[in-house]
Amino acid sequence: MLKIATFSLPILFCALLFRGHADSQLYDEEHEVLMKLKQHWRNPPSIAHWTPSNSSHCNWLEITCTSNSITGLSLINMSISETIPSFICELKNLTDLDLQYNNIPGNFPIILYDCSKLEYLDLSQNHFVGPIPQDIDSLSQLRFLNIGANNFTGGIPASVGNLTELKVLQLYQNPVQWFFPTRNWQSAQS
Repeated sequence: MLKIATFSLPILFCALLFRGHADSQLYDEEHEVLMKLKQHWRNPPSIAHWTPSNSSHCNWLEITCTSNSITGLSLINMSISETIPSFICELKNLTDLDLQYNNIPGNFPIILYDCSKLEYLDLSQNHFVGPIPQDIDSLSQLRFLNIGANNFTGGIPASVGNLTELKVLQLYQNPVQWFFPTRNWQSAQS
């Protein structure tokens, strides 16, 4: 038994070293994504404290971390007036994204489909336009979706019904049309 325990100790030590290196590498990658976000959004003053040399990004007010990895971004009323870049989904553990009360333009950001763990998405009070995508059910993990007070038009796609985890859907102050299936009453009565 002693031989097995002695042999297992170096393997355990190597596994812990590898995990520490992997955690450090993930932390560095996430920090780099935050720096790219800040630059893409033209360095808004509200996130001026996001610097490469500043303390851990897990300590920044806008960031939520779980096990030292970013799980939430809350950038409410930060005067962001640029689009959401695709590299935001390089935050591999991102579950919550709150970008309400900004000036973000464009169509619904389908690039968020690549954020495979996204559960909470608030894009309300921005300048999004156009239709709600037919394949919105690609955000299959969503539990909360608020796209109110934008300028989404057209109908609400039936695929919203495929979001089986969705508990809250807010669409207020959008010129979307509610479509209900019509029923052919003559056929139903025959």
